[in-house]
Order: sequence, then C-alpha cells, then structure tokens
Amino acid sequence: MNKTYWIYNKYSIISALINPKRKILEFVVEEKKKFFYEKLLMNTEKTSGKKIDIKIKNKKYIVQKIGSLAKYQGAALLVEKLQKKTFSSVVCSKIEKNIILILDKINDPNNLGAIMRTCMAFGVQDIIVAKHEGSEENSYISSIASGALDRVNIYVSNNLNNTIKLLKNNDWWVIGLESKNLPECTDIKNNNFNFKKKAIVLGSESDGIRKLVRENCDVLTRINIKESSADSINVVQATTIALYELCN
Repeated sequence: MNKTYWIYNKYSIISALINPKRKILEFVVEEKKKFFYEKLLMNTEKTSGKKIDIKIKNKKYIVQKIGSLAKYQGAALLVEKLQKKTFSSVVCSKIEKNIILILDKINDPNNLGAIMRTCMAFGVQDIIVAKHEGSEENSYISSIASGALDRVNIYVSNNLNNTIKLLKNNDWWVIGLESKNLPECTDIKNNNFNFKKKAIVLGSESDGIRKLVRENCDVLTRINIKESSADSINVVQATTIALYELCN
C-alpha cells in the first residue's frame, strides 16, 4: 500500500505545513506562488520546527505529479500518510473537547472529507471510525477536507460497541442520530441533552446506525424532516445540523 500522496488543495497544504506530525517529502511551487509560500514557511518553521525547501517548477511539472483531474492551485506537497491512532482508554482520558463524533459504516470519501471539514468548523477535534471502514487517507479526501485532515484527530476503533462502552464508563453520553422516525427518538431541535460530554453516532444514509450500536446508545434523536417524500438527508447535512444543535 502506498504510504505517500500529493496534496494540492491550498488550505490542505497550509494545514500540512503547520502540522508538526506531518512528514513532508517534497514541496513544489509555481514561480507566481513563491512569495506567498516563502512567507508562510517563515512562520510555520517557528511553530512546527520543520525546515522545508521549496522547489520552483512550472505548471506542466506540477500537473504531472498531481494528475490532470486534480484542481490545480499552483503548488503541491508530497507527504507521508499520518500514523493511524487507535482509540483506547488512554486516548479517552486525554480528550480535551466535550463532543466526539462516531461514524458507523460511512465509507464514501466525499462524505468523510466533508464531515472532517464540518467538524473543524464547529471546533470538534475528534472522530472515531470503525476498523476496516472509512476511506484511506489520500489526495482526494485531503482536498475535500480542505485542511481538516491535519487539524482533526481520526481514531480507529477495533470494535465500535466496545468503544461506546468505554466512553460511557468515562462519563460520556452517547447520542445516536437516527434517520428513521422511531417512537423512542426525540426531535434534536427540542432536545434536553445537557450532558457535559457528548458522543454523537452517525450511520450511513442507506442503513443508518447498526442495530447493536443503536442499542448501546444512551439516547436516540432525529432531525425532523418536513417533506414525507424525503426519508433522510445526506449524512454531511445531518452532521452539520446535529453539531449546530448540540454545540450551542
């Protein structure tokens, strides 16, 4: 499996340069973008401690590296993938924010990247995904995440149900976001979830949260959809609404 890939989104490049844990292998920039990135590196070298050399290359060279289908923005960064982090009791005890996102069977790279970006916007720093689920870190997800990949912590769970039990044993309340209008679900807009620490579980658009994962949630909630013809909304839209309601 390839351990390296090219980042070409401007904001993803900036986040990768700032991230002290990100290993940079090559940085190529078109002449007209040189001043911007040189100025940026002067600041990032102080904070990250990384010494990074810029190579000036023409557009043809850069496009050959990132591929013709990539959105060209005048620069590209060859990086190593970030080391995968397993969610554990030690990690659980060190979580600083009071909201965690748990993703159940969300594999689409568009959704995964956009959810990361949404989390960054709401100040949510931690996402848990099941082992063998979710997409591998790559150029495309990095572009969709637009900088969030290097700012949001992605943890791998060997077993989501065990992870949920671990969270509950550490005073986290687990809230399952359901797509179906089940009797036990409360409308998220009228919620009384005044819990200090909240873990929000989101499932796939087609299947929702798996049965056992649902049963392990403390409470279930839903987003009230007005039109009966729309059974559910996109998981990214659902994430945005859920974080808006639960972060305020």
